[in-house]
Amino acid sequence: MKRNLKNIVVFTVAAVVVLLVISMFLAAAPDSAIEVKGSSTTQEQASTATAGKPQAVLNDYENAVAALINNYRVSSGINQVAYEPTLTYIAKFRSQDLMDRGYFSHYTPEGTTVFDLLRANGITAKIRGENLGQAMPARIGSPEAFLNAWQNSSSHNANMLRAGYNYIGVGMVDNGDRIVVTTVFTN
Repeated sequence: MKRNLKNIVVFTVAAVVVLLVISMFLAAAPDSAIEVKGSSTTQEQASTATAGKPQAVLNDYENAVAALINNYRVSSGINQVAYEPTLTYIAKFRSQDLMDRGYFSHYTPEGTTVFDLLRANGITAKIRGENLGQAMPARIGSPEAFLNAWQNSSSHNANMLRAGYNYIGVGMVDNGDRIVVTTVFTN
């Protein structure tokens, strides 16, 4: 019974994600769902040295998201990505900013992006990407639900499975009504 209920919940979340993607294309704003956004770029010189850079550690939820992404990458024949403390700091900063200022976009209200944050924090990388996710109400935003939502979006799925990535940062903020998850990838 419990397993059937879980399958129904997973199917329902997947259906909601499909409807959200369609509604996003039709410029409709969802009232209650998991919404995702992804972006990536290739440029600059690679650097992952962390000396003097802000750092953060993964909490249990963020670690579960990273583990699910790694399991998915390995099952798809792609290398695992390693936790990187400065990327985690940036991911947490992004999630907190999205929550605090009530927006959901790869662009801040001032027009900056995660790529600007990476540069400002001394991360130069040739290959970079960000996946965003939010769930309202927050209780539907499990790590598995976000992974499923990203898998069911071609751009997010491609971002998670990009072979050039070696590092990941994950940041999650939950205010009880809304949960925001940011993943940041680099080579």
